Order: sequence, then C-alpha cells, then structure tokens
Amino acid sequence: MTSVYRVRAVWSGFTGSPGYTNFHFQDIGTDTGRNAAGAAVRAFFDSMKQYLLPAWTISVQSEVTEYDMALGDLLGAATMTTVPPAVVGTATPGNWAGGSGFSIQWNTGLIHTGRRLRGRTYIVPAFGCFEADGTLVAAAITAAGSGATALIGAVGAEFAVWKRIWTKPTKDMTLEQAKAFKQEQIGGALAPVTGYFVKDSAAQLRTRRT
Repeated sequence: MTSVYRVRAVWSGFTGSPGYTNFHFQDIGTDTGRNAAGAAVRAFFDSMKQYLLPAWTISVQSEVTEYDMALGDLLGAATMTTVPPAVVGTATPGNWAGGSGFSIQWNTGLIHTGRRLRGRTYIVPAFGCFEADGTLVAAAITAAGSGATALIGAVGAEFAVWKRIWTKPTKDMTLEQAKAFKQEQIGGALAPVTGYFVKDSAAQLRTRRT
C-alpha cells in the first residue's frame, strides 16, 4: 500500500472565501517531514504575496492527512509541531477581477494510461499581475517560477502529483440509475514533481472550494 499526504492551504479575506489549495507529498509521515512540507507550501505562497491584496491571507493548516493512494481511503492525520505563519498580501489596494489570476502546471516523469501525469495550482485571485494585453507581467512569471522551484526542491518533503481514477456511469444506465450513481475511486497514480510551467495568460476559477 502506498500512502499520499495532503497539506491544505486556506485562502480568506475576499468575496467567496474561504477557498482551498491542496498539495500532495510522499514520505512525510514524521514530525520533521510534516514541518518541512508546511514550511515549503508557506514559502511557495510567500514568493507571490506581492500579487495578493493586504486583506487576503493564505494559511497553511496544521493538520496533515494521509490517504491510500489507490483507493483514496483516509488512513490517518497528524499535526505539524511547527505551524507556519499565514501569508498576507502586500499589494497596494486597487480594483481587481474576482476569479482571475494565473496558474502553474506541475510536470512529472510518469506516463500513466498513455498520458504524462501532470497537476496544476491556481493563484486565484491575483492582483496587479497583468499586462495591457492580458498576458502576465514578467515579474509575476519570475515570482511564480521562484516559488515553484523552491517547492520542488524542498528538503525533506517530496512534492508530488496524485491522480485519482474514478468509476463512471455507463451508457446503458437508466436516467434514475444515472442520477443515483455515486463515484468511487478505483485506482490512482502518484509521482514526484520534476518541473513546472507558468502559462503566460490569465487563469479563471469559478470557485476556490477545490
């Protein structure tokens, strides 16, 4: 059985908050590992605080949950002994677009079911990160890259992408059966992150509840 560990960051201070960003790690089943993962996630967001307004905060949660990688079952939870302080935005306040920001793609070396395993993290909402043509300012790409590089290279906390494979409704189901259908995890894949890509364009989210 392979375990995957989840560290959650909670966004607050804006309309529609709270919101969540989940990060997954391998082999952080000790106090040292949990603390290292929490510090790495905090440093990741801190590298981009100039694109967050002062009313916005991102707090790394103290609880680290452990799951069965293949089935998604919760196996346990433990608390960091050193909880990182919240990241607070430092941008000069001004008008901003709710649900808009940018994203970072996480790359791995694993080919799973014929496709390369990848993940994505959204920095949404973000403020002051766009050029007049809607692309990202160079400084935002640099800041995101710096944070991504540090997260991937964090000592004692192997950042990873976790893919969950779910059951799907079949074409021969009746309408009633389709409405009552409940997804169940039937497999999974986990691989360490080996690189990143910051797309030079806006990213949108309808909700930060994922």
